[in-house]
Amino acid sequence: MSSPLQINLATTPANAVNAQILSFGTSPEADVSIVGCSGQNFTANGMRLQGRITFAGPVGNFSLMSFGDAEAVIDGNVGDFFAHSIQSGAIFVRGDAGSSLGALGAGGLISIKGNALDRAAVALQGADIVVRGNVRDLAGLGLQSGTLIICGNAGKEMGKGLRGGTIYLRGAVESISPEIEEVRLREPDKLKIGMIMLKSGLNATGKEFRVYRSAS
Repeated sequence: MSSPLQINLATTPANAVNAQILSFGTSPEADVSIVGCSGQNFTANGMRLQGRITFAGPVGNFSLMSFGDAEAVIDGNVGDFFAHSIQSGAIFVRGDAGSSLGALGAGGLISIKGNALDRAAVALQGADIVVRGNVRDLAGLGLQSGTLIICGNAGKEMGKGLRGGTIYLRGAVESISPEIEEVRLREPDKLKIGMIMLKSGLNATGKEFRVYRSAS
């Protein structure tokens, strides 16, 4: 088993952190711990670590972009455009997310324990996103493929520009775009919700969710 690697983000520039992670992540049992996190931007981008990485605190805007393969845990909030273009793997955030969460994400899972700001899952291209709390306006903006599960409430114009994929909502919504419509919750939807929620560490039957897809 690889020896754990610890990097202090307070004393190491973001580009050096990324280089260390990329050079270290060849083992399937790689274990990286990032300490000194205080909301720094552009952290751990382009990472393909074959293992687990933990962040002991919040990370800032444009962090974990093009993430793939690994499992990441962030003990704090994350900034805008977090996990932009995620490709694979799983990210668990023990806090809130900024705007444009998971933009252009093509694969993998993002699980947010708290709330997310506007434009969650913007232009999503195949990834799965779970927000346990509420989301703000324009959730699922331009969604093309993939799944957005909202366990709380949603703001205005949910699903604006949506062309594919699915939004599952358990709470209330202020308004939906005329480009989407609520459709019947079917057994495959319940199974899909249950599987994604299980990956997020939650048990859910899916029967309490409403389903929204493209109206065209």
